[in-house]
Amino acid sequence: MPHIILVLIGLVMLTTLSEKIAPNRSDKDRILAGLFFAGLGGFTVSAHTLWMHNKAQEMGGGSFCSSGNVCDCGSVIGNAEWNTVPFLGLPWGLLGMLAFALFMWLVISIAKEPGANWVIQNIKVGTNFGILGLLIVFYLMYAEYSIGKICQFCTTAHVAHVIVTVGFFQLAKSYESVNWDGASNKTTEEVVAKERRRRGGYVAPKQASEEE
Repeated sequence: MPHIILVLIGLVMLTTLSEKIAPNRSDKDRILAGLFFAGLGGFTVSAHTLWMHNKAQEMGGGSFCSSGNVCDCGSVIGNAEWNTVPFLGLPWGLLGMLAFALFMWLVISIAKEPGANWVIQNIKVGTNFGILGLLIVFYLMYAEYSIGKICQFCTTAHVAHVIVTVGFFQLAKSYESVNWDGASNKTTEEVVAKERRRRGGYVAPKQASEEE
């Protein structure tokens, strides 16, 4: 439940409901807050699944976490065929912890210096890793289908990852707005400089008006 609460807080912050909860906060701040909470929930639930993986190794099976005919995290996490990353042999929980730690680091660094030149690169890294992670989520869903059981903790991590991925797309859209870091209060030169950084040094020339 604590993991779900963190993920739900992140989801709410990424929706229009956050405008009522925090009406004085900018879209950028709400998105960053949502990404952080969703990432934190994903990290904690991944750590929990890693603990379960280690416990299953100690007990030699997955009977420690059975809650029903369909929802049975022990049968999934304790399954020797599917419970590690192919070729790497790492527990999925450890990979999840590393992924969500990366997402949170990107979010915190952007929040600390939203006007830095490298912000757009961090957003792209988060977006691309999010898309890559979706492929892993589909693979793990196929694993659950093959086993015939659903892992509640794994599903929470999957939902958290989807929310984080959507959040980075929202963050990229917000970055394109002139109000990203208070640009509405900046001079024209500063706004042009920011556009030049985004476009790799190129800013399209303005067309001359009819009077000119």
